[in-house]
Amino acid sequence: MKGTKRWLSLLLAVAMMLSLAACGSSGTTTTEETESAETTAVEETEAAEETEEAEETESESSGNDTLVASVTGLEQKFSPFFAASVDDVNVTDMTQLYLMGSDRVGEPVLSGIEGETRSYNGTDYTYYGPADITITENDDGTVTYSVVMREDIQFSDGTYADIDDVIFAMYVFLDPTYDGSTTMYSAPIVGLDEYRSGMSTLFDLLAAAGQENTDFTYWDEATQTAFWADLTQAGIAFAQEIVDYCVAAGAAEEGDVATAAAAWAFDGLAADATVEDFWNLLVESYGGDYATLSDTETAGSSLFDLMEDYDAYSIGVETGESADYISGIVRTGDYSMEITTSELDATFIYYLAIPITPMAYYGDESLYDYDNHSFGFTKGDLSSIKEKTSVPMGAGVYMFNEYSNGVVYMEANPYYYKGEAKTKYLNFMEITSEDDKITGIVTGTVDIADPSYSAERAEEIASYNSNGELEGDVITTYLYDFRGYGYIGICADNVKVGDDSSSDASKNLRKAFATIFAVYRDESIDSYYGETASVINYPISSTSWTAPQVTDDGYEVCYSTDVNGEAIYTDDMTVDEKYAAALEAALAYFEAAGYTVENGVVTAAPEGASLTYTVHIGGSGTGDHPSFLLLSNAADALATIGITLEINDHAQASELYAVYQSGEADMWVAAWQASTDPDMYQLYHSEGSTNYYTIFDSELDELIMSARQSTDQTFRKTLYKSAMEIILDWAVEVPVYQRSENYIVSTERVNTDTVTPDMTPYWSWMAEVELIEMN
Repeated sequence: MKGTKRWLSLLLAVAMMLSLAACGSSGTTTTEETESAETTAVEETEAAEETEEAEETESESSGNDTLVASVTGLEQKFSPFFAASVDDVNVTDMTQLYLMGSDRVGEPVLSGIEGETRSYNGTDYTYYGPADITITENDDGTVTYSVVMREDIQFSDGTYADIDDVIFAMYVFLDPTYDGSTTMYSAPIVGLDEYRSGMSTLFDLLAAAGQENTDFTYWDEATQTAFWADLTQAGIAFAQEIVDYCVAAGAAEEGDVATAAAAWAFDGLAADATVEDFWNLLVESYGGDYATLSDTETAGSSLFDLMEDYDAYSIGVETGESADYISGIVRTGDYSMEITTSELDATFIYYLAIPITPMAYYGDESLYDYDNHSFGFTKGDLSSIKEKTSVPMGAGVYMFNEYSNGVVYMEANPYYYKGEAKTKYLNFMEITSEDDKITGIVTGTVDIADPSYSAERAEEIASYNSNGELEGDVITTYLYDFRGYGYIGICADNVKVGDDSSSDASKNLRKAFATIFAVYRDESIDSYYGETASVINYPISSTSWTAPQVTDDGYEVCYSTDVNGEAIYTDDMTVDEKYAAALEAALAYFEAAGYTVENGVVTAAPEGASLTYTVHIGGSGTGDHPSFLLLSNAADALATIGITLEINDHAQASELYAVYQSGEADMWVAAWQASTDPDMYQLYHSEGSTNYYTIFDSELDELIMSARQSTDQTFRKTLYKSAMEIILDWAVEVPVYQRSENYIVSTERVNTDTVTPDMTPYWSWMAEVELIEMN
C-alpha cells in the first residue's frame, strides 16, 4: 500500500526529481577505516525457504556471502524510469549508476571522475561518480551544463556505456507521454516546450473530450466507448479501495459508503450512496483531473494500475506541429554532452542525477540516430521501456535476478566500475511489521532493517545487547536525522485582527500563540521521543545545508522575545518559571494585538479576532502524537488568561489533511519532508501551491526568487536565513522537532567496520554497499 492520502505537498513537484540521487548510489566515499577493514569471521546463516522456487534461489545465495535487508512493501516497479515507492526506488538504485551523485548533506558532486573531498562531522570523505559537470552562466542569461563521462563504465551484461545511453534516458523522461514520477519535463531546457508541444496521450485527449464526444478525428467511437468503460470500472475499484481502507480503520461500517467517504473528507453523499456515487464525487471534486486524483487520493493501487488497458491509452497522438528534437541537448562527443537552460534555476542541477541506462535493453538501438533526431524509441511510444518495468538492468553495484515470495534476489555486478561488491548476494525482504524488523535481526531473518524509531523501540533494541546499549554484540544501531521536521502551522488568513493578516496586530496575535506553543516543546518532545528527537528553532530540516546552526551569529530560540523585543527567559530560570514568563509575554502580545485585558485576563477580542481558536492534530483520536502534550499544556495555560484553544484530534489522517489544505483550519500540526534543494517557493511564496499559511509578503517573495537564481550556496544560505526570519516574524509556523531515523545491523553477521559511517538522509548504507562484508 502506498499509504493514505498523500499530504507532504513539498514533494509533489520536486522530491521525486531528487529520488534518483537520494540513496547516493552513484557516488562513494573512501576513508582509511573502510579501506583497511578485513573480514574477521565466517558464520553460516540460513534463510527462510517458503517454496521450492524460493528454495532453489536461496541455495545459490545464502550464508556469509548474502546480505539481507528489510523493505516494507514492494510494488514491483523496479524501473529507473517508473519506480515510485521508496522501496522500489531503493531496489532499482542498486542496479543503476547515475550521472551525478550527492554527498552527505545532499550537495551535488560535480567532479566525480577525480573525486571531491569534503568534510562532514569532522571527517574528510572523498566522493566519486561517473562524470564531471561544469556549469557556465552565459551572457544571454542561458546556462550551459557540460558533461564528460568516464569511458570505462560497463553495464551488468559487460557492454560499455556512452553518452548516447544518457541522451536516450533524457528523451524518455522528456517525452510528451512520459507519466512517471520524475519531473524533468518541467525544467527550462532550451527547446523542450517545442519538442513536447503538438502531442498528447490518447488518455488525456479522451478524458478531456468526455463521454458524449462526437468528434472522432483522433480516435473512433469504439475506442472511446471502451476507454470510458475501462476508466469507470477502474474508478469504482479505486473508490472501493478507499472505502475498504476506512472500514478496516474502523471509520465506517461494512457497506456504508457515505460514512467512509466522509471519513476521507468527502461529505455530501446520500446515506444509500454506492461506490459508483463516491467515484463520481471524486471525479467532480477534481474537475476531471484523473492524474492528480489518482496520486492524491489513493489508498492502495493507482487508478491507472487498475485499468485493464491503460498502456494502450498512454500512447502519444499528434495534434499539431512539434519539434523532433530538443535543441538544448547537444551531443559533443562519444562521452560528452551539453545541456542548455533558458535561465538559471538552482534546482536544475539535481535533474542531472540521470540514470545511465542501457539503450540496447530499454530501447531499440536501431532507432537511435542522433544526427537524424531519433533517440532509441518512437516519440510518443514508451511501450518498450514499460515492458522492462519489473526487471531492471544497469551499471549499478548489483544485478537483479528475480522477485519471488516477497524477496528480491540480486547478485554482484562483476563489471561495476569501482570493483565488484565484497558481498556477492543482496536480498531485499518484505517485512511489514515494525516489531518484526527488530526481531528479524535477532533471529537471523535479516541483516539490515529500518524500524520506525522511538524511545520505546530504542529500549527494545538495547535490551537485546548484553551491554544494554544501542550498539552491542547483537545489534548495532546507526542513527541519523529524518529529512524533515514537525511543526505547528497557523493560517494567517484565519488568525488575524481586522482584514489585514500582515499587520503588526495580526502578527502579535499569532505570536501570542506561538510563544506558548514554543515554551512547551521540550517537555512534549522529550516525553514522546526521549533522546531520539530534538527541538528545532527554524522552519527547515536540520539535515539541510541551509539550516542555521547554534554556533552561527544571530542564532535564536524561536519565539523567545517579548513584544518589546526583550528576552523572555534567563539562563537561571526553572521550567515552571519559564512557563510563567511565556504566559506573561503571551498576554502582552494579546494586548498589543488589540485584545482587552483586565486583571491579567483577556475579556474581549478586537474586530476580526476571537477568544476561541481551534488547532487540528492527527493523533488517531487518542492523543498519539509527539505534539499532543504540547497542545494540551498550551490549552491549559491559555485558559487561565481567558483564551480557549480547542484541540481537534482527528482519528483519520485524511480529515486533518483536508481541513488545513482547504484553508478551513485556524492552526494545525503536521510535518514536512524536505527536498534536497531547500527551495521555499511552494511553501512560502505568495503564489506557492502549498502556501497553506496564506503568507503574502513581497520581501519574502523576492528573497525566495533571488535564492532560486543563484548557485552560490553561501549567498543562498544568507538569503534563506533572512527568509526564515520573515516567516517567524509572521508567526505562521512554529518549528517543533527534528526526529531521528535509524538503521539497525546484525553485529553477529555483518562486519560493522565496513558499513558506511556518518549516515544521513542523503547517504545511507546503500551508498557504499559494495564495501560491506559479512562475518
